Amino acid sequence: MNEEVKSNLEKLFNSYFELFKNSSIEETLDEFINENPIVLDINIGKKTNLFDNKEIKSFERAKKNSELISLFEIAKKMEFNEKEIISDLKTDILNSIPELKQKIDSENNGFKNQIIFLEYDYEPYANFSGFGKGNYPILKKPEYFDFNYMEELYNGIGKVDYTKIWKDLTKLNGILEDLDIYDEVWDSTLYQGLLNSVKFKTYLFLNEAFDQIGIESFKGIEIEKPLFIYGNEHDCEAINIFVFE
Repeated sequence: MNEEVKSNLEKLFNSYFELFKNSSIEETLDEFINENPIVLDINIGKKTNLFDNKEIKSFERAKKNSELISLFEIAKKMEFNEKEIISDLKTDILNSIPELKQKIDSENNGFKNQIIFLEYDYEPYANFSGFGKGNYPILKKPEYFDFNYMEELYNGIGKVDYTKIWKDLTKLNGILEDLDIYDEVWDSTLYQGLLNSVKFKTYLFLNEAFDQIGIESFKGIEIEKPLFIYGNEHDCEAINIFVFE
């Protein structure tokens, strides 16, 4: 099962990486400037250009910003110290497990843990949420699915830090915000390719981290096998990260 999970993550990473690996931020900004499609503005009930003159000028300034160009090229390389990152992820997971166990013991509800979500929100770190037995899927892409939320064992505790994986993207986000073009660039194929590549690379690192720590690390927690671990952004679709069979 975990071989399938890892293969799915690799395919997702590769598909998103293809979207931006041969592109540049300048090309995307040129598309904004030159294409600027006509859309219906529901606020005024008329057709107008997607970007106004102020936004176009912001794109033109951004095209000449050497720091923006440099930060995008750095983020695009997707270069990581994999050994250090996986070691740090393992430490975070192992440090979180006693907190999960303490929460389960304090509730003493008798549920067995069969599903774990690693959920992040605005900051580059994830918390653990665990629930009971169910019929859980192996997904080829992120999806919403039913899970046994009635058997909650813990929710939003522990911490796994993604900072070292997300640092180049975070720097890029900062300058996009400074240039007041973050929202527009966020919607682009280029940015979505980069964002999702970083996300699925994070999950591949986590897959290796969980593989190395083993199911034995959850000793003291009543586990129902297979134990499914998923990753997701808050209130968004989830994807398998690992399965302990």
